[in-house]
Amino acid sequence: MDREELMRKIRALEEGQAELKREVSKINQLRTDRRGGVQSQQPLAVAAAASPRRAAGLSRRHHAMVMQSLGQAVHVLDPYGKILYWNRNAEHLYGYSSAEAVGNDITRLIVHSDDIPALNSLVGKIFAGRCWRGNFPVKKKSGERFFVVADGTPLYDDDGSLIGLVCLSEDTQTLRELIDPSNSGYYYAKY
Repeated sequence: MDREELMRKIRALEEGQAELKREVSKINQLRTDRRGGVQSQQPLAVAAAASPRRAAGLSRRHHAMVMQSLGQAVHVLDPYGKILYWNRNAEHLYGYSSAEAVGNDITRLIVHSDDIPALNSLVGKIFAGRCWRGNFPVKKKSGERFFVVADGTPLYDDDGSLIGLVCLSEDTQTLRELIDPSNSGYYYAKY
C-alpha cells in the first residue's frame, strides 16, 4: 500500500469519526429527552436500536450496524472515563465484550497502571477541546501489552457542550502489515 492510499484511508476514517460524533450526540440527546432531562444508563447501541427516529437515508438500527461494522476498535468515554460505547472490533482487539466494558472505567480495562498518568494527560487535552493521534501502550484482558495507533477527539452535543470523547484504535502490528506486507505472513493475490 502506498502512502497516498494510506492517507486516503486515514481521511476516510476521520470523516467516519466526524459522523460518529454527530450520531452519538443525537443518541445522547434522545436518551436525555426520553428521561425528562435525566440521562439513561442503557448502552448507546441499545438506545440507537430503540430509537424510532430516522436520519436521512439510514434508520437508527442501520447506524448502530455501521458502528459495529467499522474496521477499527471504537470506544466512547464520558467525561469521567466511563465507557459508553464499545464496538465489535474493540471486543476483538482488547478481549472484553461490550457487556463487560460499557459502564467501566477505561483505566481498569485496557491501561496498565504505569501508563495511567500519560493517559490522564492525553484525556485532559482531549477534554480541553484538542484532538490527539499517536501510539499508546494498552493491554488486553489476558494482560498482554501492546501498542495501538489511537485517534481521540472530543465529542460535543448539538449545543456545543462537551459530552465525552471518541477513540478509534488499531493494533500497530496491523498497520505495519498494511504499509509493508512483507512483514506479514499473509499476502493478497490480485485476481
